[in-house]
Amino acid sequence: MNMQKLKILVLIFIFVFLASLYQGAVLPSLQGVEYGLAIADLESNSKQQMQQFLMMDVEPNDPNYMDTKQLNLKNGLPIMMRATNVSVILSSLIQKPIWWMVLNSIYMLLSLIVIALGIWILLLVFKVYRSLQFSIVFERSNIHRMNQIGTIVICIGLLGSLIQTINIVMANYLVSLANYKFTFSNVVDFNAIIMGVVILIMSEIMRMAVEMKEEQELTI
Repeated sequence: MNMQKLKILVLIFIFVFLASLYQGAVLPSLQGVEYGLAIADLESNSKQQMQQFLMMDVEPNDPNYMDTKQLNLKNGLPIMMRATNVSVILSSLIQKPIWWMVLNSIYMLLSLIVIALGIWILLLVFKVYRSLQFSIVFERSNIHRMNQIGTIVICIGLLGSLIQTINIVMANYLVSLANYKFTFSNVVDFNAIIMGVVILIMSEIMRMAVEMKEEQELTI
């Protein structure tokens, strides 16, 4: 009975993990593709290259600032708004120093690493899912895969935090907004880091379950 409960727990966890992966990685990627297509169209129309800083966290320079230029289309009345996340697109013809170009290269390299790690996670999750199809849950190979997934998710969280930090530093050099400033308040991706820790805890639970299973088989 205990083994059955653990198996159900693992299945629920994998389902939640896949849902979180879709919300935290797939949807932002789709948004990035939409932004990329829009920017490509803008570059084509303006005949110049654009520099973009996408989905940047911001806070108002004045704590009391509110944007009153928006309208509620339901009744046509003005409403007050305050942005917390913006995308900035500007001409890339601005002269950039060497340190900025180096940071940009590091930014692109780290982004490629994160993409590669994300693909690695998908392959590992697929292998775990395949083993579940054959009712193979409490196997040491799955424990190893779960450990890898947890470690990779933590690495993605840390690298994502570094990428966002670099992005803010680069944006601050090129852009100074009238009413907002870029903020480091949400730069650390705690969601990914916590998820990675939870996965590692889950893999430890699976390891204990495997040991219980082996002890039961030896007893029999």
